[in-house]
Amino acid sequence: MAEEPKELKELNEHSAEDYAALKAELEAEKQKAQTIVAEATQALTEKVATLEADLTAKTGELETIQGQLAEASANFEGAKAAYAYAVEDFKKLVLASNPLFTPDIIGGDTIDAVKASVEKAGVLVSKVKEGLEAQASALSQLNVVPAGAPARSQINTEGLSAKEKINLGLEQARKRKE
Repeated sequence: MAEEPKELKELNEHSAEDYAALKAELEAEKQKAQTIVAEATQALTEKVATLEADLTAKTGELETIQGQLAEASANFEGAKAAYAYAVEDFKKLVLASNPLFTPDIIGGDTIDAVKASVEKAGVLVSKVKEGLEAQASALSQLNVVPAGAPARSQINTEGLSAKEKINLGLEQARKRKE
């Protein structure tokens, strides 16, 4: 192989030196850029870390609240069922204490609704009582029977056959003997 010319060797040497200087300069610039980026993103990185910690805390709070909500829902369902039983017991008590009320006129899903139906039933029963009393009063005035024994009167024998008249006379005679 032929030797490289002297000029070419010098050029290669300068290139290697220039390359090394450029590489060092690039490394320095890279370090500066990384420092600038780190400084610029430090506040954001800290903010992200703070937000992630807040998110973790809020997630824990949310799970706690969801557990409380589930418990409250279960308690609410239990209370609803207990209230429904209480309303049914109240209806039974009302029917037992008022024999004139029937189950079909006492209704409602709440205590207030049952109370309202009891009031309506009371009005209905009182109107029926008044109507029956008015009827009884009217009937009693129609069938007035005087006090004491009825006046004695002769039995009307008109329209009786001879045999019936004889039987009637025999019966009256038997009553007198007794």
